[in-house]
Amino acid sequence: MTEPILQVEDLHKHFVVKGKGLFRRTVGEVKAVSGVSFDLHPGETLGVVGESGCGKSTLGRTILQLLPATDGRVLFQGKALTEMGRRELRDARRDLQIVFQDPYASLDPRMPVSEIIGEPLRIHGLWKDGGKQKVADLLTLVGLKPEHANRFPHEFSGGQR
Repeated sequence: MTEPILQVEDLHKHFVVKGKGLFRRTVGEVKAVSGVSFDLHPGETLGVVGESGCGKSTLGRTILQLLPATDGRVLFQGKALTEMGRRELRDARRDLQIVFQDPYASLDPRMPVSEIIGEPLRIHGLWKDGGKQKVADLLTLVGLKPEHANRFPHEFSGGQR
């Protein structure tokens, strides 16, 4: 069996709850993620399902190091994300992606789809090598027509978003 591309080991994320008043002392903590572990192998996709407010988004943000973990480890290609420098972490995040359940949380209503799809290509230096064609190819891949590139998110049906 191949080595896992992503390993999450006993991941925890707790948020401190501060009281009101002048000194705002710590009055408790919210355990948003508690002891999550899994291995993800090349070619696999992981779906995280749960009730609203159960920590799905927090888990994703903690895996990507957008939020610091309270405890546990995340390894990408065998290396701990906490040990990566800024550039190496940025490159790892390019390969590790979260797709949030609510499309409006991910789609800027002021941007046409071509810009939304093209933005990560530009950020990661992939636009110059035929960016417009890549956008058209990606739209086709998900069952949309390349002509839809100039539409805005509100112009699509729920399933298309």
